[in-house]
Amino acid sequence: MTTTTAPALLVTIRDLSAMLSRSVASLERDQAAGRLPTPTKLGGSKFWKRAEILAWVDAGCPDRVIWEARS
Repeated sequence: MTTTTAPALLVTIRDLSAMLSRSVASLERDQAAGRLPTPTKLGGSKFWKRAEILAWVDAGCPDRVIWEARS
């Protein structure tokens, strides 16, 4: 019997780093500059919605202001 695990709905910056082939440091700079979608804060941690990141990449990775205006 094979067990498959669905991908997580929320991803950390480390997960995002792996998904986008970018360093955590560069993503932290992008986040501070408004070049990533707004993360969800849970406790003291930031998470991004996997589905939103995939849609954002499909849209060409627009900056946060443009992305939120489209949504």
